[in-house]
Amino acid sequence: MQPTTARQCVRGHPLIGDGLFCQSCGAFQLDREGTVTMAGRWERLLAWFVNTLLLIVTLVIGWIIWWFIVAPKGQNPGKAIVGLRVIRTDGSAVGTGMMFVRGLVGWAAGIVPFGNIVDGAWLLWDKDAQTLHDKVVGTVVVKAKGSEKIIEAGGLGAPPAGVTPPPAYAPPVSFPASSPPGASPQARGADEVFCRNCGRAVKADAQFCPNCGASIAG
Repeated sequence: MQPTTARQCVRGHPLIGDGLFCQSCGAFQLDREGTVTMAGRWERLLAWFVNTLLLIVTLVIGWIIWWFIVAPKGQNPGKAIVGLRVIRTDGSAVGTGMMFVRGLVGWAAGIVPFGNIVDGAWLLWDKDAQTLHDKVVGTVVVKAKGSEKIIEAGGLGAPPAGVTPPPAYAPPVSFPASSPPGASPQARGADEVFCRNCGRAVKADAQFCPNCGASIAG
């Protein structure tokens, strides 16, 4: 178990770990007023069940029309009935476009065998009750009651003192270790020569360049 820090949540409870929500009361730590609260895990599952049921009952068409009505508020029909809302991890509002992207990413998880099960079940043990598609698009689910101000203002404004919003999600980027052919050669040591193919410095007694495989002697 992680040690209890000296920090307190916006409602005065001691904070444990680095989650976005207080583990005692569920308060969202970027909300100065303490009215935004994490959606319960079983509420999330109930919303999913209601959503699925509505898809069947309304023959999909009715669900789609309903979705366009509630999506600007960060909801789908199931979440609207249960009383939940999707927001960004930085406390800003989620509109129709992001709701579509979030749903599309969740749907794409089903392409992988058992992907939907793993994606949805992830919220059961995640510290912020996020599914995997929540993590990809940078969203969390909160109770609709108390979070209406996010939709009205577009966000929560400046976070409380000492609280830093999480960085936006960005996929890891790697850069090639070698210079492309024709690039300016790099500096070499006294016992090194330049590879004629890739321009990198290699040991003078090497027969082949370890970077591109070209013959050093040639």
